[in-house]
Order: sequence, then structure tokens, then C-alpha cells
Amino acid sequence: MPDPTVHLLTCIRNEGPFLLEFVAHHLTLGFDRIFIAANDCDDGSVRLLAALQSAAHIDFLRHSVASGKVPQAEGYARLRDRFDVDAADWLMMLDVDEFVNVHMGDNSVKALLAAAPADVDVIALNAMTFGPGGVAQWHPGPVTHQFLHRLPEGHKANGALKTLSRNPGHYGAIHNHSLTRYHGPKARLTVMRGDGSLRGIDAGGPLWRELRHVPRAEIRHALAQYNHYATKTPDAYRLRQLRGRGAGPMGEPNLRHDASYFADRASGLIRDTTILRYADRLAATMAAMLADSDIRHWHHHAERVFARRLAALPPAG
Repeated sequence: MPDPTVHLLTCIRNEGPFLLEFVAHHLTLGFDRIFIAANDCDDGSVRLLAALQSAAHIDFLRHSVASGKVPQAEGYARLRDRFDVDAADWLMMLDVDEFVNVHMGDNSVKALLAAAPADVDVIALNAMTFGPGGVAQWHPGPVTHQFLHRLPEGHKANGALKTLSRNPGHYGAIHNHSLTRYHGPKARLTVMRGDGSLRGIDAGGPLWRELRHVPRAEIRHALAQYNHYATKTPDAYRLRQLRGRGAGPMGEPNLRHDASYFADRASGLIRDTTILRYADRLAATMAAMLADSDIRHWHHHAERVFARRLAALPPAG
């Protein structure tokens, strides 16, 4: 029996320095195709994505978001309209600061899928949130190599879920944490948690709420997690604040990513190097991508733009 196929979606805005690693990491893990929606980027991201698409690493589209619309929801819908994102056995959505990390088998996403019983409809992974770990200023290089200190497993920030959903065509809409509006044949869906435990949920219920967050006591990481690099460095976080929210209406102030959000998620002191199991394969994949002159040029261009924008920030106060 062939391995199941799995697609990955993401939406970005001015995150050029981080795109190459995100794509390379998830191709290394075994995602079959990656689809990216670029919202009003002006940092060279679009040119980098075009180069990656020309080299058959991804598919992408550009879009602009009207005031009051939610960028991620718009981006996912447009990706679905443009590309055959549902033509896979499983579908996942991640942000560019999120990296799947599998602790079982050969550490691939396919090993995780193979661990799911045949009746499982959704695999729900908890976050593992990483902070600066003493890195004071941004500099180029893989995020997964630079930030190796995380919060305790039971921290509330790790209650967040991201999901892989089987038979994506059975869902009417895409939320940033899960597929929603199920219209398939089941009355109840079976969810496998990050430790392999199973639970049932009402297929007709608000899946965006059921599959968004769990209480601290229910956080599970034994089989797999997604590493969330929510802050990176203090200066990079300030640019994140200015970029706005992908999950909030366009034009509204970014009230989520404030100083308390940073302080909470940047406080992790536990060293965790489990994601470095992929380091050699990631380096090889990134090197192969950077051998393409267009990819190399636009990747380094995005890094230079990011550095200039950091340098132009007013003093923190």
C-alpha cells in the first residue's frame, strides 16, 4: 500500500528570511506539496516564492486583503480555489514560525500518519513554545538551530493545537487551526492526540473551537508536536508586532502581540534539541535549494531587507 499523501498550507506577510527553512524542513519531513499565499509582501518574499515555485518546491499565489477581512482565511480560500490542495489524503495548516517535530519511527510526517488507526479523522498536535533563550538580536540562520529553549510542557501556551485532517474534501472551510464545516458521512469524528490517545467529537459542531486549544492537563507531546518560535528575538518580535495579525481582521490594531505576550512566551529556560535530529537533512535540502541562483539571490535579499528594517526601528522604550 502506498504512503498516504499530505499537503501543507501557509499564509505569509513579509517573512522572507524564514521561508526557505520552513519549506525545506517540511519537505524533509515528507510533506508532498506545500502551498503558500503571500499577502501584500514588500520584502522580496514574492520573488523568493516565485523562484521556489519555478524550481518545483512549492506552489504559491499573491493576494491583497480588503479592510475587515481575515488574511489567513482569505489566503486559504484562494489557495483552495487556485490549486488542488484537497487532492491529498491529509491536509495541514501551519504558520511560518511553526515546525512539525515527530518523535517516533523515522521522525517523518508519514510515520506519524501511519500511527493513526484507520478510523482517525484528525491528528491534533500541541505546540511546544520556544523563546529567545538568551539570543538578544536577530541574525540570519535557521530558526530551529538558534532557538533551543522552551517553556515547560504544561505551560498554557502549549495548549494550542494544529491539526492534520484526513479527507480534506469533506470540509467546507479552512481555519488556521483546523478544517471546519464538515459535510462528510460521519456523525462523529475521531481525533488522535499527540500521544496517540483517541477521543470523539461531534462532526457537526464548531470544529474551529474544538480543535483550537486544550487545557493544560490535556497537553500531549509523546508522539509529535509542533515547535512554535513565537517570539524569536526582541527586535524581530517588534517587526512581528508591526506586521499585524494573520488571524485578525485587516486594519484592526494588533492587540495580541503585546509586551506581555512576549514576556510570557520568551521565558522558557528548558533546553530542547529534539528538532536537531533533522539538522543534517535540513542543511542538505537548503543547500540544494540555494544552489539555484534565483533562490539564493532572493533569499539573501529578504535577509538584507529584514536587517535594514530592524536597524530602522526606533529605540525600544
